Amino acid sequence: MIQARRLRHAARVVSALVVAGVIGSSGASIANAGPQHHGTDPAATGCNQNAAQISSRGVETPYGQVVATVQVFYSYSCQTNWIRVTGNPAGGATLKAIRTQGGAELVEVDWGTASSYSMQVYAPGSTCIEYQVALTYASGAHYAEAYDPARSWILVC
Repeated sequence: MIQARRLRHAARVVSALVVAGVIGSSGASIANAGPQHHGTDPAATGCNQNAAQISSRGVETPYGQVVATVQVFYSYSCQTNWIRVTGNPAGGATLKAIRTQGGAELVEVDWGTASSYSMQVYAPGSTCIEYQVALTYASGAHYAEAYDPARSWILVC
């Protein structure tokens, strides 16, 4: 089971590297809600200015050691969600995928030990979102992941 997850996440890391972009940040003003925020940077749009953390979960090695945390945020002004990972102590890739439940995923990859966050998904009201997080060593080998034994995606409603 762990080997299958490693292969699945390795394939996602490779595909995410192809589509990954640079995450920028600016001091934008608070934005108004709308689907135009889907796939955008919560800091650049100002959506992060009226947001709250609504969930968190540990990122675990295959041996159960929690090495990082995933935080889920909701913007009340933009009606969007995004995730932030508190770092990657292994120093490799931090792969983040987020989507509205069953929707198309947005994938972000950041390298190094710093905290990183995803782009936001438009999820008004009580819309559920799902996410996946995987960490790698600098070599690209699997290190840790946010894991739910019942599902391949972590569900937040």
